[in-house]
Amino acid sequence: MTKQALKTIIAAILLFSVVDYGIFLPVKALAATSSVRLSSLSPDSEDGFHTYYGYDNDEKFTDVYGKAVNDGIGLQGSSPYATYNVSGKGYSSFQGKVTLDSREVNGDYGKSVVGFYADDRLLYEKSLSKSSGVVNVNLKLPKNAKNFFIVVKELEGSKGKHFIVIQDGTFVKGGSYLSVPYSSYISLLTIGESKSHYYETTGSYSSLQDISGNLITNGFSLSTPYNEGGLGYSTFSIEGNGYNTLETSISLDARYVNGDWGKSVVGIYADDYLLYEKEFTSKTAVQKVKVSIPKGTQHLTLLVNQTDGAKGTQAVTFSQPVVSKTGSSYTSVPYTALPSTIGTKASNGAWETNLYDFGGMIRFSNGTLGSSGLIFESNTDNGDAYTTYNLSDAGVNYFKAKLALDSAYLQGDYGSSTIQLLADNRVLYSKALTRSTGIVNVGVQIPSKTQEFKIVVKQKEGAKGYHNVVLGNAVFQKLPVSAKLSPSRVSVANNYNQNDVVTVKSLAKGDVIKVYNTKGALLATSKPVTSNYTKVAIKQLGTAKGNILVSRTTSGVLESDSVSVPYAAEPVPSPSVAAKQVTIENNKNKNDLITVKSLSKNDVIKVYNSKGSLIATSKPVASNYTKISIKQLGTGKGNVLISRISTSKIESTKTSVAYKAE
Repeated sequence: MTKQALKTIIAAILLFSVVDYGIFLPVKALAATSSVRLSSLSPDSEDGFHTYYGYDNDEKFTDVYGKAVNDGIGLQGSSPYATYNVSGKGYSSFQGKVTLDSREVNGDYGKSVVGFYADDRLLYEKSLSKSSGVVNVNLKLPKNAKNFFIVVKELEGSKGKHFIVIQDGTFVKGGSYLSVPYSSYISLLTIGESKSHYYETTGSYSSLQDISGNLITNGFSLSTPYNEGGLGYSTFSIEGNGYNTLETSISLDARYVNGDWGKSVVGIYADDYLLYEKEFTSKTAVQKVKVSIPKGTQHLTLLVNQTDGAKGTQAVTFSQPVVSKTGSSYTSVPYTALPSTIGTKASNGAWETNLYDFGGMIRFSNGTLGSSGLIFESNTDNGDAYTTYNLSDAGVNYFKAKLALDSAYLQGDYGSSTIQLLADNRVLYSKALTRSTGIVNVGVQIPSKTQEFKIVVKQKEGAKGYHNVVLGNAVFQKLPVSAKLSPSRVSVANNYNQNDVVTVKSLAKGDVIKVYNTKGALLATSKPVTSNYTKVAIKQLGTAKGNILVSRTTSGVLESDSVSVPYAAEPVPSPSVAAKQVTIENNKNKNDLITVKSLSKNDVIKVYNSKGSLIATSKPVASNYTKISIKQLGTGKGNVLISRISTSKIESTKTSVAYKAE
């Protein structure tokens, strides 16, 4: 054998070793993986679960094309499912295929949907039909998952229900896990409602669906009675769990959109604070909603207010409603209380729709709906509509709402309406309402120490009755208040014959100062401060001494309480000098001389030229006259202006006195 032949044989052996075993290749070793067949495991809980097709337990499943499935499980029923405990098993993913058994696809077998869950987290959801074929599924699992769920919902057709097949299902160990951003994650259905009304869940009803007709694997529905409408709600207690996010998909149920099914508005509340509100129509697509949960929230309430139509009422579905804690930040909101939380002291012709009670549909002048609020309608026998609230220990300082007339009471003669908001009988807000008023955002600051807050609607009846006046989303709140001014920062100049001036020092940029009289009437408002002080001009405070009230409003917060600041009476002008009291000597080649007689001791005389420029000022008078020497008035004739300043008085008006030529 030649050396060249030997080299060729050795090279071939080495090449075979590398190709067959890879032992000489400098490659990174792959992570070891293993798998467990789903069909080899028994579910920890199940319903409608099958290991064979049919009742004899001897027929294999098929896929939708009729091909036999050698490894699979089956699910059939209204709400079949299978649960597998995966805690501590090291499963990183689930792989397999989803199909329908070919023997139950031709004809009307209704609707089907399958969902795969890791605990409460939806990993994958798919509506199934004959045309969906065989669907490949490859799902990563969160590292700390405890249970794996396969959930099916079916709506029966005229020939029965589909038979769902999970083919070649496998749990894989050793791969990468699903990365999740949250530290806690739970379905509202797992939490369970603490209070509800007209509430149906997928745990009891398999037919809930979105507006496209897709069945929902986990969620709930709110719908009010057929010929009534009204309020449906569900409240969930989340106190102490630190959740900061709520997510869900909201839709009208497709079964109740074609034709007149009335109207629906959805509201989501954190305690009494409105997080989300939207009216849903037959043209509204599925709404994916994600809202921040304020810190300290005790209850989440999801509700719907509905009017009924000729065919009944709509149903609103909430798919995959979950709360989670992501990160450590929270949304901060002011303390907010619905009127019902404060509690009504007395009322007449007033109704409230809140989280749990339906007082009437909150309907604005443009026909849109609100999820909570107040409704007012006068009664011929009982007088004005009103409601009062005791705020002595309520801890609130602000009231806000969306004001409008109800659109159902606009066409025709419904008389006239005026609304007033009062704090201890002091009017904070007043507005006459007409057909063209529209929707007005009303917000009033409630003075500190207010005992009673009252809402009054004064109405005159028209030929068709009274308006309905609506305050939608009406709430009381506690908002931050600007720091109260110290009286020492405020000075008042009560001027004679010119604007009075209020000066306020030690302010922040953007502060706004308001000045009121002692009865609370606004006298003046400053522009936002650009330095550290402001001067506010007021046309006339009055001639006598008195007090004003001064407040500060810092940018972004409410107006402070006012501070009372005294001011002195206007200064009294000195008596003017009569022309006959004055003699003028316009001398030649020596100083001119002005003599003023009939003066009082300590009077001071000022002399001005005819243009108002000061020429001379006397010393305080020692007797009853003074002589003022002026270097030169001029050679020609002319006039000077003479004024007097008496003790404790301001300068008098000027008197014009003529003088002759030199």
